[in-house]
Amino acid sequence: MLIAVLLFSETTVAKLAVHAITPEEVRQVSDGDRIVVANSRPRVAGSVLMIGPTHGGRILTVVLNPEPLDTGSWHVRTAWASSAAQINRYRRDRSTSMM
Repeated sequence: MLIAVLLFSETTVAKLAVHAITPEEVRQVSDGDRIVVANSRPRVAGSVLMIGPTHGGRILTVVLNPEPLDTGSWHVRTAWASSAAQINRYRRDRSTSMM
């Protein structure tokens, strides 16, 4: 999935800070070895979850909403340290894609 541009609002940066996550860490997930899955509880049509590691080894889950006027641009809505289930999904999907 093309994620060429990440868009951060001031509100989003504040939400990330509450979870001790920086915009740079979100970019690291996007640029790295990540998976993208449908958001099972979307507030916006087309919303996805991006799951992957930061350079420091943290695995994060990031909520992205598509920018309707610019394919490849995504609004970052929030992020958190991935749950055990999300980490398992990440590991399973990564191992399957490497076969």
